[in-house]
Amino acid sequence: MQKILKSPRNGCAFQGALQTIQAIKNTVPVVHSTAGCAYQSYLAGLASGSAAPFIRTDEVPGTNMQERHIIFGGASRLREQIKNTLKVIDGKLYVVLNSCPSAMVGDDVDAMVREVQEQGEKVIDGLSAGFHGDVHYGYQQILTEIFQNLPKIENSGVQKEKNLVNIFGIIPQKDIFYKGDLAEIKRILSSLGIKTNTFFGKEDGSEELLKAKNASLNIVFSRWGKAPADKLTELYSIPTISFDSIPLGLDETAKFLKKVADSLNLDFAPAKAFLEEEAADFAYYFSSLREAYYENHLAKSVDIVGDEASVVKYSGFLKKYFGSEIATAIITDFFPSDDNPESAKAESLKDIAEKVYFAQDSTEIQGLLRYTESNLILASALEKCTAEKKQAPIILTSYPAGRKVILSRTHAGIRGAVEVAESLANS
Repeated sequence: MQKILKSPRNGCAFQGALQTIQAIKNTVPVVHSTAGCAYQSYLAGLASGSAAPFIRTDEVPGTNMQERHIIFGGASRLREQIKNTLKVIDGKLYVVLNSCPSAMVGDDVDAMVREVQEQGEKVIDGLSAGFHGDVHYGYQQILTEIFQNLPKIENSGVQKEKNLVNIFGIIPQKDIFYKGDLAEIKRILSSLGIKTNTFFGKEDGSEELLKAKNASLNIVFSRWGKAPADKLTELYSIPTISFDSIPLGLDETAKFLKKVADSLNLDFAPAKAFLEEEAADFAYYFSSLREAYYENHLAKSVDIVGDEASVVKYSGFLKKYFGSEIATAIITDFFPSDDNPESAKAESLKDIAEKVYFAQDSTEIQGLLRYTESNLILASALEKCTAEKKQAPIILTSYPAGRKVILSRTHAGIRGAVEVAESLANS
């Protein structure tokens, strides 16, 4: 049964696709939509807390569909916009995104893209109408379609690289720490001599999209990375390994490295030396928490709100290293049309918290949190008011981050563990 969402934290599929493309260097989105679609994405980006993407939303080229385009169709306007974009904006890959209005009108976006492809331009199209799903769906769908369509513009063949891996499941802006997390994962994997395609990092971009077919392994950190990884497996026989979340802490980092090394048949000795150094850092910084731990009672009862992978990550970390009890976990990344998400995920999430809920409506989430017995909340800026009413400290770990600015902070690996511990003590 459909229901109204008030202040939902997850935007539409169009927003997810646009934010994904914006975060890939040298990749230019061309939106076939009304002005409002891109502007809503702009406002959502401001709430993420992360720095501006490579192509800012207020600079995104678009058709700016008017009433006449809705009535008579806007294909000719799209043809004009694609040609003008190629002239004005220097990119190595162009991705045309349709929207709810253009999809409902039935504009033949594929035909317009084919015209410029036949002229040798690296332009592909993505079916990203917002009504298909939320930002998570937009992320997985646009990457899947890019890999599906790359053979149309790239015919260099496959040149396998043994130590090259692709990273999926970390969604730009939706994961408020995505820049720092990707950089930390790349640093961790470098201990095994691995080269990493993160696609959204400062050193990665459209060229890495083209090189994704050369990888020897896909690494997936949430269920939203499964579809693009599966597409590469289908097209290029690249195997995939999956994790419930990004590794956080010494033990999870060691398990992560071991699984990757085994999957690629790599010598684990270099990683052991790396982990020994990380363990020394871990012990050095955590020993400084002893007084704060006892004086401020850091072993708290905690409520966590966020995407499934995020909740899994923080709950495991807080239980293991601080002895915390996870009173309530609220999962926010499911499709509202799912008949019974609680039943579908009950088995995999049964050990996360005493109570596990699935909700996207901010009012519903606030109601769930209001009467819990917890004395610490890990959530988004939308839960600040509830935390204040409960007189419980809040640590911002999920989207939206509100006015918080996040540049390179990470909640992954050993460095991320230290930052989380610091935030916990300061809260």
